[in-house]
Amino acid sequence: MGYPPARKSDILGVGLNWSRPSADTLGADLDDQYTAEIYYRWQALKVLAITPDVQLLLNPALNPAEDLETVWSIRGRVSF
Repeated sequence: MGYPPARKSDILGVGLNWSRPSADTLGADLDDQYTAEIYYRWQALKVLAITPDVQLLLNPALNPAEDLETVWSIRGRVSF
């Protein structure tokens, strides 16, 4: 879900996800995984967008020893 704040070319967004890990692939007895993400797409130039974001993973399936993991990232998009 995205919302255009003051500048109509920018987007503030939120994403939510739920998944059930595959017992065949990752093993049995894994809890469901939940993910939440918040991002801001900044249209720096007409041809350049920069998007920092943060994701929170609850019960990460690939790291069952942890209850919560945080992933920070930044990505860019160039269009011609």
